[in-house]
Amino acid sequence: MKALVFHHSLPREAAAKLGGGLDRRAFVAPFAPVRLDDVPEPEPPNQSWVRCDTVVSGICGSDAKQIFLNGRRDNPLTALLSFPHVLGHEAVARRSDTGERVVLNPWLSCGPRGIDPPCPACAEGRYPWCRNFTVGALPAAIHLGNCAGAAGAHAERFCAHAGQLFAVPDDVSDEAAVLADPVSVSLRTVLLCPPAEGSPALVYGSGTLALAAVGLVRHLYPDVEVWVACRPGPRAALAAKLGAHAVLSAEPDVLVEEVGRRCGARTLVPWSGRSWIQDGPAVVYDTVGSPETVETSMRLLTTGGTLVISGVEPPARFEWTPLYFKELHVIGSNAFGVEEVGGVRKHAFEHYFDFLGAGLDLTPLVTHRFPLARWREAVHTIARRRRTGAVKVLLEP
Repeated sequence: MKALVFHHSLPREAAAKLGGGLDRRAFVAPFAPVRLDDVPEPEPPNQSWVRCDTVVSGICGSDAKQIFLNGRRDNPLTALLSFPHVLGHEAVARRSDTGERVVLNPWLSCGPRGIDPPCPACAEGRYPWCRNFTVGALPAAIHLGNCAGAAGAHAERFCAHAGQLFAVPDDVSDEAAVLADPVSVSLRTVLLCPPAEGSPALVYGSGTLALAAVGLVRHLYPDVEVWVACRPGPRAALAAKLGAHAVLSAEPDVLVEEVGRRCGARTLVPWSGRSWIQDGPAVVYDTVGSPETVETSMRLLTTGGTLVISGVEPPARFEWTPLYFKELHVIGSNAFGVEEVGGVRKHAFEHYFDFLGAGLDLTPLVTHRFPLARWREAVHTIARRRRTGAVKVLLEP
């Protein structure tokens, strides 16, 4: 079958990285580490796993970062990967045994690894906190899509543990269903620090996680003002369409000044000229996670406020004095599991389907769709997202 495979190879990665600095098409060139391969049909590791026929898969930000080699070799999570692997972990599929349409919870935690009893984290439904990502029946991996022993979803077929598969309600479209994974990521981000009454919530970014956070805050906390910091263009217009009360500049100094003006806060100007305020939004959901966005968030948060970071960019130095001076809280947000919404604890996917039934519609996030064979075109569309307006790009076998 056909599958999009990443081959870890230092010569290939070096060639793609050097070429990509001149032309981003080098990241998908024949010499790059990722390519569409003919691979053997996937085999279930044991009877608890089932084959699934992929209906549609979403290109996640982590897929794109891997293809564009946007990372550092000292990243600690390299201890939790195995190669080569078939990419992709956001998927709608049909079980080959029942024909049922399902969405994939990709975490390769204790259950899929055949570990019983499960670790305390898995027993509580916090699958991203699993302590067994390197042991059990599978090679080291966090989830499907970065495991050498369990193919990901950017393929004609994949296998998954039965406990990883959630039935899709009949009245939910494929486009809505494939968003279950990224929307659940943003749900976790919002739940880690719900917006404060009477204070705006600022969402930093304009990708899938950012726009999903906008929709979720508007749905769950309709009285809260939502501001979005992003570059102008089609994605900024989409933020407004999804209910953002204000779309602000992503240029750091302009953003701080604009937030200060909206909050009625006095602007403080240090020797550097980079202003900051003490009375801003109570929470910032940073879906970018770059040194620039983290530093700027600290400059504009209210004293005692909270920064929740779900995006991941390579690290670099930034000025973080406001962290201690304003006694800010910084929380990392890692994916999803069993979550509590309105006093009800269940898997984030189940909450998401409830939200759909109550009227939440985030399908405008799906902006492009390509056959798997045209994966290079899909990647180019993401690389030129400022021009194309790409948010969630889908692949179909």
